[in-house]
Amino acid sequence: MVRRSREEAEATRQALLDTGLVLFAAQGPEAVTMKQIAAQAGVTHGAMYWHFRNKQDLLDQLLQQCELPFEQHYLEQRQAVQQDALGALDAFVRGSLTQMAKDSRARNIYRLFHYGRACSPELAHLQPLLDGQLEVWQGYLHYFLKQARKQKQLRKKLDLDQISASLLIGLVGLLDLWLTLPKRFDLIHQVECLLRIQLEGLRALKPSML
Repeated sequence: MVRRSREEAEATRQALLDTGLVLFAAQGPEAVTMKQIAAQAGVTHGAMYWHFRNKQDLLDQLLQQCELPFEQHYLEQRQAVQQDALGALDAFVRGSLTQMAKDSRARNIYRLFHYGRACSPELAHLQPLLDGQLEVWQGYLHYFLKQARKQKQLRKKLDLDQISASLLIGLVGLLDLWLTLPKRFDLIHQVECLLRIQLEGLRALKPSML
């Protein structure tokens, strides 16, 4: 009986997290109340506060369990990078953004925590963690570029910090533009355009054969 109660409690907690994510992403954290989340999830207001102290606690727990596809695709390309670093970079960006286009949960996570750099006052206490996530994503890009330089696909003296920052700006800017005007911009098509521009530019930076 205790086991079933624990399972039911966890199911309720997860339902509140899932509902909170959808509402927060659609309306912004400041526009959503705990009472609304509880009602939408079909649980009592008291049950909400049994699982979460307040809205900040709910947002904290959401961030802890929410994953975007960047880490998954980075890990998938760690092997391929040994053969063709720029090809692995292409697959990393393509795979991450394509999954974002198809996965509504990933899309909601990004919209809540990163879209427009998530300027909601309700997220102010999480900004150091969110900034850290951006640094991790830039680190993934930097890794592929470093391997490309080792494979002589890039010139030796390039500033990889600056290039990885520029690539990240392009990636984040594309996501933000797509979320702003989803009917005008098809993310998968724009990924192809972005990669063509980025990779052609990077390959133009390869060492001279002379």
